[in-house]
Amino acid sequence: MREWNFARLLDQFRKYRDTTTTQSPRSDGANKITQRSDIEERFKWKLEDIYTSDEMWRADFEKVKGMIPRISEWQGKLAESGASLHACFQHRDDTSILFQKLYLYAHLKLDEDNRNSTYQSMTDEVAALSTRYAEASSYITPEIMQISDERMEAMYSEHEPLTLYRHHLDEMRRMRQHILSPEEERLMALAGNVTRGPSQVFRMIDDADLQFGEVTDDEGNRIGLTKQRYYELLEAKKQEVRREASETFMNGYKVFLNTLGASLSASVYKDLFYARARKYESCLAASLDGDNIPVGTYRNLTEAVSNNLAVLHRYVSLRRKILGLDQIYSYDMYVPLVPDAKIKIKYDEAVERILAGLWPLGEEYHDDLKQAFESRWIDVYETEGKGSGAYSWGTFATHPYVLMNYNNTLDNMFTLAHEMGHAMHSFYSKKHQPYVYSGHSIFTAEVASTANEALLMHYMLDRSESDEQKAYLLSYQLQSVVGTFFTQVMYSTFEDQIHRDVEQGKPLSQEQFRQTYREIFERFWGTELKLPEMFDISCLRIPHFYRAFYVYQYATSFAASATIAERLLRGDDEQQAKYLNFLKAGESKYPIDILKDAGVDMTTPEPVEAVVRLFGQLLDQLEELLVKKS
Repeated sequence: MREWNFARLLDQFRKYRDTTTTQSPRSDGANKITQRSDIEERFKWKLEDIYTSDEMWRADFEKVKGMIPRISEWQGKLAESGASLHACFQHRDDTSILFQKLYLYAHLKLDEDNRNSTYQSMTDEVAALSTRYAEASSYITPEIMQISDERMEAMYSEHEPLTLYRHHLDEMRRMRQHILSPEEERLMALAGNVTRGPSQVFRMIDDADLQFGEVTDDEGNRIGLTKQRYYELLEAKKQEVRREASETFMNGYKVFLNTLGASLSASVYKDLFYARARKYESCLAASLDGDNIPVGTYRNLTEAVSNNLAVLHRYVSLRRKILGLDQIYSYDMYVPLVPDAKIKIKYDEAVERILAGLWPLGEEYHDDLKQAFESRWIDVYETEGKGSGAYSWGTFATHPYVLMNYNNTLDNMFTLAHEMGHAMHSFYSKKHQPYVYSGHSIFTAEVASTANEALLMHYMLDRSESDEQKAYLLSYQLQSVVGTFFTQVMYSTFEDQIHRDVEQGKPLSQEQFRQTYREIFERFWGTELKLPEMFDISCLRIPHFYRAFYVYQYATSFAASATIAERLLRGDDEQQAKYLNFLKAGESKYPIDILKDAGVDMTTPEPVEAVVRLFGQLLDQLEELLVKKS
């Protein structure tokens, strides 16, 4: 829920891109994985902008420890005056800002090399301290719930600065029925260290313990397999290369099969615990209520897609025919349909194209984005031990940071544009909103990232040099819609089902997860696409599942951004102004209302159905080009 809790505070600025769409490693040889010391400084993020040393971090850590006891000064006094409540909020905000800064630095340093025990310890320290603070401040929400509406209005009149928090207070108080007693809230806060356990276990397996061994690439070289190399090998021309890479990759997870099943089960039971403790009718309702999202919005998404799966089956059939396969497997879904037109883009060139492609967003956005690229916000290349995938993360006290694992592919360029969309969204929200409203919901965050991708794709298609290159880009765009929209709806359907299972008292296990996932996969993709044996283990390696009902927002955001991008490309100045205001709005309104202000109503199925139509149109264009070529 959206109450002021530190589980949310510590990662509200972090926006993961699904690592299943982030591809390619950097390597200086067949078996040598690049070390961090091999990378030029300009390609590393500048964490000195947060703290110039670990000692500076430690000093702020001790400062926060000293700030925690002060929160009790206002206990039992919040209704006494508007000034008292305002002072409590100010202290809470000041402490939270510092907490986030501490956690950001420790976590980014850890992501430089997840084997580094120093930063593992620092990350754990600040997370544990946040639980202490959450316990100390747990009285705030229950006390606020006891204030009558009449008294609250009087407090605004008594102390005008308190009106800054009116929307925040309204947001808290609308969920009164889900707030517990002060002692119960204290116990809920104490549970934080325990309930973080499942995701921490998964993270250590996924980023630190996994070993994949060696595979053969398209040229016959034996190479060490990494996560990033795996996605590059899925684009290999030879099916046997794709098969070996996929089997080797899945075997890495198979070693931890039962542990992964247990950790995901524990995470789902955690969701059930919080939902029932707070008196929600379901885990889904509990999750959506935090952003005041109607359950119908979730149902609009899943039902609209479920009713239009024929276009996805048509896509599978086209891929099988163009690739000349008797049987198409899940690992054949990433290989380019026009491999000879494959585009390689070095990092500096990618930056230039992104800046050019995002001109429809206007001069202000362009200039700020250019400054971001020049100021070492980004950690560019994969190195041994580095965190996988890509994300944007920042705090109110810092500029955003972006983690990449860049290796000169088209997908890497679009991932960079995606993450910089998140970064600029955070930058503008922080610049134009007070701290209490400077974050943004995932429901709106993914609009900013996928809009960038849509605009960049239009730029690339408009400048394609041949029918083959245009077909390649269309193929990529179709795959992007599959990854960001259809796949996320499939994941959402899986999440919904396993939570319904546990709500109905059904047992959870790795076998049950895999069976459920396979059934949903086969319904989504149809009879032509085969999921090999053991490949249903994929459902146990998705980090997003440790944040319940997170992934559906990729799909809803994609639908919203597609509508916005289409208008921007028409030169709609009003839409450009609305969109920049959207980026600056932070959490000053509910996410649904912020999107309505931007011109998109996600309470209706129309934006979702528009994406299905767009996918069909792109498929028509690709088929026409490929038939023309043949």
